[in-house]
Amino acid sequence: MKTPDATHRKFSGFSLVEVTISISIAGIMAAIAIAAFGNITKGAKISIAQNVVESLNDATKQFGHAQYKIVSTEENTDSTDEIQILRTLQWKDPSIEFGTPGPFMKTDWIPAASNSTEDYRAVWAGSFWKLVQPGTSGAGLKIDFQASDVGVQVDLGDDFEPVKFGVE
Repeated sequence: MKTPDATHRKFSGFSLVEVTISISIAGIMAAIAIAAFGNITKGAKISIAQNVVESLNDATKQFGHAQYKIVSTEENTDSTDEIQILRTLQWKDPSIEFGTPGPFMKTDWIPAASNSTEDYRAVWAGSFWKLVQPGTSGAGLKIDFQASDVGVQVDLGDDFEPVKFGVE
């Protein structure tokens, strides 16, 4: 019976070159995946923000059909108009007996005002809402993707005065 010679031993496993190549390939694949995930996240945020603005425009249109069209020619710089218009859309007019008294927008949404160029914002454009994406200046309703602005019912009280910029 032969005894194995130390110089002829066969080792099993990976060489340093094989391990280095495997780690490099895994790193490249991870970098591609992370970049693709960032694009998916940005696309999802844009889609959500557009849906919020569509909901606001639908509510504004329904409000206009049921009561009066909200029209403003003044340029808004501090988002007070947006908050007041949103509250008007969330308001139920107690004086309307027949027809649709409201609310026209969900009443458990209480967004913050924002003028940060890092936020997606819904901005009142005089007779409709538009989306302002990050990198653009302007004040508006902050679109929060964490849903921290949803869940508590807004209480407008009996003394609430709806917006009446203009009647068409």
